[in-house]
Amino acid sequence: MKKVIFSLATLLSASVMVAQSNVSSVDQSGDMNGANITQVGLANTNTTTQLGSGNNAEAIQGSEAFASRNGTVTQMQTGDKNNAFAQHEEDRNEVYQVQVGNGNSASATQNLLNFGGDNLSEQLQEGNGNTATISQEGAGFFGNGSFNYAGQGQFGDANTATTSQGGEENFSLIIQDGSFNTASMAQVGDVNTADQRQTGEANLGTGEQWGSNNLLIQSQNGGGNIATSLQGSSAFDSRGGIVDQFQSGDENEAYAQHEEDNNIIVQTQLGDGNSASATQNLAFFGGENQTQQFQLGNGNVATASQEGDFGIFGENNVALQGQIGDENMAISLQNGAGNISDIFQVGDSNFAQDTQFGQGNTTFVTQTGESHSSIILQSGTGNAAVVTQTGSGEL
Repeated sequence: MKKVIFSLATLLSASVMVAQSNVSSVDQSGDMNGANITQVGLANTNTTTQLGSGNNAEAIQGSEAFASRNGTVTQMQTGDKNNAFAQHEEDRNEVYQVQVGNGNSASATQNLLNFGGDNLSEQLQEGNGNTATISQEGAGFFGNGSFNYAGQGQFGDANTATTSQGGEENFSLIIQDGSFNTASMAQVGDVNTADQRQTGEANLGTGEQWGSNNLLIQSQNGGGNIATSLQGSSAFDSRGGIVDQFQSGDENEAYAQHEEDNNIIVQTQLGDGNSASATQNLAFFGGENQTQQFQLGNGNVATASQEGDFGIFGENNVALQGQIGDENMAISLQNGAGNISDIFQVGDSNFAQDTQFGQGNTTFVTQTGESHSSIILQSGTGNAAVVTQTGSGEL
């Protein structure tokens, strides 16, 4: 067992390559320092601590060829404009990166190409204008890249967090507290879970999953936020997926999209001037999808579109929209057979429109209040429409 410690006498630049089961510890104080560590083998540990600005920490575990298992990399930086990079090539490795300051960058890469799995990466940043990136690859010819965990936490403004994972049964978590932050997640494979949480103003959250039985959750608290969730493509693979988006605040926007069948979209918005939109069964593909949208507040807009019709694809879909407040508008458009659109509105000056093409479609519209308007157009056979309006100014 070796132990390598770099003192202040060598802190301007530290570089070392060690073999398996080694421990490397680097402590640096000052500006513009560099620490470059390479470890090959099993159960290696690297800890790098840097205090100052403009420092660079790099830790690579594995190669010749791919040997990096049960390794741990810990990088801690305090100051501004620092950079931390960690890389693993195989499985059961861990990366921990902590940065305090502004304009810092943290990057972790695991499961290079098709190898690896059971890896963990955690990044914590406190400050403004920071960037965090995690890439956990896999899902290739050897079918590896599964059971990985990526966690990112950012506290401050104008930060960016990005996670990409390939394989099965991976988990991604992004937490941001502040304003003008951006969270982006991409997962390719089956039975993956993504959870993005943002608190503050003018934040942007984007999630994309390709595969079956995936779960995508986005939660935003504050005003002027945008949440976008896409499940499926290249080409059309989104089956048995769930999108759950929650927004609390004013002037928020939520959009969710599915391309194939047996998917569920749930969107909830609390506040004023919010907009929710959902699209399922792109073109004439898909079926057995369900959309649920609930809005509480004033001036909200909810739109659901479930396509299909050609070749009887897109059948047995359900779109449910509930709105409580003033000046709300709900629109459900369905093409196919056996679709159900149920719109419930409580408040004043609400507008509901159901358009359905196909066979056996059913709509229920219930509006309570004043100046409501309901327009239903159905083309086909076996369609049924029930509209109940209470108040004055009904159309």
